[in-house]
Amino acid sequence: MLQKCCSIHILEKITFKNPIMKKLLTSLLIVLQIQAFTAEKPKSVKSEIKEVSVFLSGAQVTRAGNTNINAGTSELIFENLPSNINEQSIQVTGKGDFTILSVNYQLNYLKEAKLVKNIQSLKDSLDFLNDQLIYEKDMQVVYQEEEAMIKSNKAIGGQNVGVKIIDLKEGADYFRTRLTDIKTKWQAHQKKIVKLNKEITLIKNQLNVLNSRENKPSGEIIVTVTSKTPTLAALTLSYFVQDAGWVPLYDLRAKDSNSPVDLAYKANIWQLTGEDWEKVSLSLNTGNPTLSGSKPNLAAWYLYIYYPQKKRGKRNETAGFASQSIVMAKEESKKSDKAQLEEDMVSDALTSANYTTVAEGQTSVEFKIEVPYNVPSDGKHHMVEVQKYTIPATYEYYCAPKLDKDAFLIAHVTGWESYNLLSGEMNLFFEGTYVGKSYLDVASTNDTLDISLGRDKNIVVSRTKLKDFSKKSFVGSTKKETRGFEIEVRNKKKQQVQISIHDQFPLSTNKEIEVEHIEMSGAKFDESTGFLSWQFDLAPTETKKFKMQYAVKYPKTQTIILE
Repeated sequence: MLQKCCSIHILEKITFKNPIMKKLLTSLLIVLQIQAFTAEKPKSVKSEIKEVSVFLSGAQVTRAGNTNINAGTSELIFENLPSNINEQSIQVTGKGDFTILSVNYQLNYLKEAKLVKNIQSLKDSLDFLNDQLIYEKDMQVVYQEEEAMIKSNKAIGGQNVGVKIIDLKEGADYFRTRLTDIKTKWQAHQKKIVKLNKEITLIKNQLNVLNSRENKPSGEIIVTVTSKTPTLAALTLSYFVQDAGWVPLYDLRAKDSNSPVDLAYKANIWQLTGEDWEKVSLSLNTGNPTLSGSKPNLAAWYLYIYYPQKKRGKRNETAGFASQSIVMAKEESKKSDKAQLEEDMVSDALTSANYTTVAEGQTSVEFKIEVPYNVPSDGKHHMVEVQKYTIPATYEYYCAPKLDKDAFLIAHVTGWESYNLLSGEMNLFFEGTYVGKSYLDVASTNDTLDISLGRDKNIVVSRTKLKDFSKKSFVGSTKKETRGFEIEVRNKKKQQVQISIHDQFPLSTNKEIEVEHIEMSGAKFDESTGFLSWQFDLAPTETKKFKMQYAVKYPKTQTIILE
């Protein structure tokens, strides 16, 4: 191509005396220019998205398309692609009697990215509403002009000519009727304008949420191929895009406190790539290509003596080398929510989990869903059920009445390591009722996952301060305070339950403070933490009571909070 351009440039500089030769060379120049222009234009390949592999961050999109290739070297172009394709991830393969020479990615700023269907539909609606708004405002202007014309010509008769009563009455009736009609119609148009403005605002807000790709360049991939003969080429194109991902989500259902738990593994898929995924073969991958794959290397660690620099001048009250550590405890709320509907007694409907196969790789797991899926480019979460598991579990009620007198049902789930789970939010259902949310933390190194299934009001627990065992006394320079509590547990359920009650004795951090353990009713006691625990079975309608009592000695000039 460079040689052709140079030849054309040289021919343009030559001056010929023979007119015929000049015409021939001019014609040759035009032919060469047409050929050069034709050779530069790549052939567009129409392609469709066939497969999408969604990672925790990002997605690999696979397209397929067919086209005819001429003999020789030619360029093929895939148009209307996302503008944020990872160029290093592009792969092109093909079937046919041809050779792929090169693959290049570029942005076309002269051609804006194709709008996705829902965005285009909203823009069309917005244009229609704006046209209606213009019409309504124009009609108001017409009625205003008519009103002004009537008011400017309201004089009846002349200055020297009187007006008959009947003419005056007819004129007044006309003005009243016409002006009333004008005002009424103007108000009707005003109501329509207010309604249209509300609808226009809603659509504009929705367009902002959808992150319209308007005024963004279009991505293009140019594939250079060569073939000895004309042939049909089947091309497959794959690339990685950032604006997509999925988040794990779980539904944990326990039929009762004697059955294993059913765990539904779900995924919330989202994407804002600018192209809708319609009827694609979808797979979910637990890998994350955006993370660095390079292993970290330790360097030698040398220690040096630190000599702090002395500051001159008045020291600020907030200055200094000491730092204060603040530890914040975060307590997860386990409030009950509204009950959900009971499942139908007929056979369960199939979900995408029934059509999912699992492939375990060396560093990740892939869930391939055989049912075609639609995922629009709207940034919203689209839920897909990945797998269903039935997991063995044991149940126990837990209560710490010092903090909360409600008993929480805890499911101890074992063998969870073999299910390829990720940490994520979990919806909890017990006996067919939604009881709240929890968090599945698979980063735990424990063999058993402890999952709270919410509060059970049929286990009644109380913690009462015993006045006879709570008193103060003074001995010399010391003060002795005694505290006693009674814990009562009652089972209102129709079956026996296992329950664990937890409380605590205070711990001393000062040699001047002495703690005496007087009564603990056979509780298991941990001296390092001061925790007390009672584990027992409770029959239906049975009630059990436990007492705990302790005393604390400390200087009477000091104050200590004992409750």
